[in-house]
Amino acid sequence: MLNPRNLVIGVVVLALLGVGGFYAWTHYGPGATPAISDNPALAGLPAPVDSPMNQAQEGDMVLGDANAPITFIEYSSLSCPHCARHHMTVLPEIKKQFIDTGKVKLVLRDFPLNGPAVQASLLAHCVSPLAYWGMVDQLFATQAQWVNENSGPVLAGIAAAAGINGQDFQTCLNDKAVKDKIIASAEQADKAYKVDSTPTFVVNGIVIKGEKSFEEFKKILDALAPAAN
Repeated sequence: MLNPRNLVIGVVVLALLGVGGFYAWTHYGPGATPAISDNPALAGLPAPVDSPMNQAQEGDMVLGDANAPITFIEYSSLSCPHCARHHMTVLPEIKKQFIDTGKVKLVLRDFPLNGPAVQASLLAHCVSPLAYWGMVDQLFATQAQWVNENSGPVLAGIAAAAGINGQDFQTCLNDKAVKDKIIASAEQADKAYKVDSTPTFVVNGIVIKGEKSFEEFKKILDALAPAAN
């Protein structure tokens, strides 16, 4: 868990404005919800935030049935080792038991914590929507290779394997419209949920900070499922 959120947002904005040269070395980076006090499985969690951001927004990357009653939002930095571990060890089981069964939809939102993470996010959004999730998986799996002060060549190799070569890769990194969307994602996360670290999850409005086990998430999702149906 990291830094006060104003500092984090500043890092994100600076990284986006100077993505080619700014490499701050930081790793740490719609259903009704039952009253938490009425459900022991939700004890200790904060009250749900009332925000339109609880639902998938236009342009969001969504995995699963768009009509699934539980919206599982993740604010993630592709350079964050905790996020990588979540995606490689916890998310597959969530996908198997909850997303593939139509109970949950995953919304992945950008919250890059440094320059390499910004570049990686730009690359992920450069591929087709169908290829996006595979690219995210690849970036997390190879994280140790590209999260450094010279991430460009390794990311260029990953891009080339996806059919994005040379000038097209540079065009991806220089796409101002996508950079602006990434900035907006981080700013909206701060405004709606006071996100100051990654991963941060928002499950039907309940903000859950930090890496959790599958068993912890299963308790929460099982508790929310009856009220969401």
